[in-house]
Amino acid sequence: MRNFCNSEHQVMVWAVWLSFATISAANIVTPGPANLNTLRRALQLGFLPVLPTIFGNALGLAVGGALCAWGVSAFVITSDILWAAFRWVGTGYLAWFGTKLIVRRERIARPGKLDCPVRAGALFREALLLAVTNPKALLFYAALFPQVLDPERALLQQSALLVFTYCALSVVSLSVYALMANHVRERCLTQGRYDVFQIVSGVVLLGFACMLALSGA
Repeated sequence: MRNFCNSEHQVMVWAVWLSFATISAANIVTPGPANLNTLRRALQLGFLPVLPTIFGNALGLAVGGALCAWGVSAFVITSDILWAAFRWVGTGYLAWFGTKLIVRRERIARPGKLDCPVRAGALFREALLLAVTNPKALLFYAALFPQVLDPERALLQQSALLVFTYCALSVVSLSVYALMANHVRERCLTQGRYDVFQIVSGVVLLGFACMLALSGA
């Protein structure tokens, strides 16, 4: 920590990091597919079973940050063909995911029981795919990294710190969402109410897919 704050060999300037963290927090809490998916799964399963969802999303964000740090995302964004392909992959996945929520019913876990209708691996993969196919984080990294990275300092260490910060803030934010959803689940959730929320979630994800498709029109 001393190297980060006080030493002349610090990884990056404290004020720059704090600005990045503040902007990241505002971006992360903005409603999006990851927040909605975490809310849905926490309502369905409870707080502890949804941890794989939270960390699966964090890994997806880390992958996006690594790609941006290596310059891959900048290359994709500046290439019309590659960016269009990536955007349509994300659009297709969101549309498929939203449609699945509308047409397929999911069983909520019974409070106080050990049975879980969804395996941890499935939750992790679901969140990971949702994160890596969503251009939101990639665009954020690509927009902010050039503004905060100092070419006079170690770029690898700076990039790692920024990606870790973004992922850690995401874990905290999604954990809060999950805790709130778990509180609602314990007080008033029924299978019928969850079914309604699941359908609404699917419709909202289809809306995100439409916005993503139209953003490149």
